[in-house]
Amino acid sequence: MSLWLLGLVIAGAGAAGGLVNALLTDNGFVLPKYVVADPARVWKPGFLGNVIIGAAAAFVTWGLYGRWAGAVIAGAPPGSTSAKFYETLSGFTGAFLAGIGGARILTAEVDKQLLRLTASKAAASPPDQASAAAAAIASPAEALRVVQDAG
Repeated sequence: MSLWLLGLVIAGAGAAGGLVNALLTDNGFVLPKYVVADPARVWKPGFLGNVIIGAAAAFVTWGLYGRWAGAVIAGAPPGSTSAKFYETLSGFTGAFLAGIGGARILTAEVDKQLLRLTASKAAASPPDQASAAAAAIASPAEALRVVQDAG
């Protein structure tokens, strides 16, 4: 069995775990959707989101800490005369995890700027209970839109 096929088996086990999580929560077997709380929307990942996150989480833990974490996946193995550089499964998986984390940091920074702008616009607007309630449960971009539309 190839290393990548093993990775798919591990990801499949994680996907099954994500499916169980969907069953244990109120997600059930619903597809990803927005739940409208007039006028805001809340994203619910549904069972597909749970399955994808479960698969990715299982692959990351296996790639970083599993039996084959030190397996060479690109280049020549250490001690070989054909190449000086190589990469291991744990290096690849660490890069995958860093990509997820880095994207989350970037998203958080953008969201922080949007929320700062939303707070500034809301402070300069007359009080509006409906807009405040909608902005409280909206995504940062949606909250800004709600405050702009109200002002």
